[in-house]
Amino acid sequence: MKKFLYSTTALAVAGTLAFGSDANAAAKPIKLAVGGFMTHEFGFGDNEGSFETGGNSGTATSNKRADFNNVQDSELLFSGSSKLDSGVTVSINIQIEADQAAAPASGNHIDESYMKLTGAFGDLRLGSTTGTNSVLKNTAPYVGVSPDGGGSDAYISVPSTSSASNSTNVASSGDANKIAYITPRSGGLAIGVSYTPSTSNLNTAPVTGGTAGTEVDVLEGALSYETAVGTSSVKTDVALEIAGNDTHSIRGGLKIAAGGVTIGGSVRVKKHDIGPDTLSQDAYDLGISYTMGAHTFGVATAVGEANIVARSGVVDKERKWSAGWSYPIDTGVTGTLTYIKADYDDGDSAATSSANDGHALIGQIKVSF
Repeated sequence: MKKFLYSTTALAVAGTLAFGSDANAAAKPIKLAVGGFMTHEFGFGDNEGSFETGGNSGTATSNKRADFNNVQDSELLFSGSSKLDSGVTVSINIQIEADQAAAPASGNHIDESYMKLTGAFGDLRLGSTTGTNSVLKNTAPYVGVSPDGGGSDAYISVPSTSSASNSTNVASSGDANKIAYITPRSGGLAIGVSYTPSTSNLNTAPVTGGTAGTEVDVLEGALSYETAVGTSSVKTDVALEIAGNDTHSIRGGLKIAAGGVTIGGSVRVKKHDIGPDTLSQDAYDLGISYTMGAHTFGVATAVGEANIVARSGVVDKERKWSAGWSYPIDTGVTGTLTYIKADYDDGDSAATSSANDGHALIGQIKVSF
């Protein structure tokens, strides 16, 4: 698959240069368009009392969480494109994190930054971008703050010993520098493949082998099918990921829409076969949404388990369910309200501080520009 991806990349780039360079030698530089979004949310959360006190209301260290919190998430998006005489469109996409609280220790605010070549050959992406497994995935239809991932973490704390994940996403490469290719959709079918040399996003040749090898490369492959008849549609995907640290994952998703009703779900299985971190992780999500006029309502659940061999085969669990409402306040302005219930269990610890059970009510306003 790596050789296929390399050859496809070489052919696409060569075709672009061979058939578009002369005619566009005097072309003006691509003009950038600026867009983005700003999301502000505020909510009330409640955590289990024994989790906040460490199980001892006397001398144990306590960590009482505030009942109210507010969080901001903003990005600036720079994009531009140019269509060559060959019919190939060359475009760029740069995403910049625009929040102080989200700034990493490195000070690097860049999220995704990549070049895209599109044409009759398909969609080729080069640079720091999400992999094809994420681009083509289908999950439960979430309304408001999603129960998978970390949407509720600012209100319901995750125990430090928790190793379970309820996300069905198979894309451990993140936004690291990669080559990603998606074929043209034919008869509803499309294939996506990605290769990430190093999840650390290094410019130097990554050391993935030998006694000093620490870098992890990731190979992704996804099969997607989509079809629509009138107001009804079916979307499904199956994806595989193989990482250089002897971890492999497989996922599948299905989403069906008919009129104002959408139902869907997905599953993921992850295996890490060697070393002290030997584990297996399973996750699934399931949900339904209903659109009535400008209003959209939805309920969903997302559950994950981690079976950790190094800890005598104990099972950690993360279970969440949500109920959400969404309403377009104005052009480019959307408001949501979400209730989330979360439950974390540490399978081999008797300490009450290693488990938490909480709920949150979260309001959100998102402005797109």
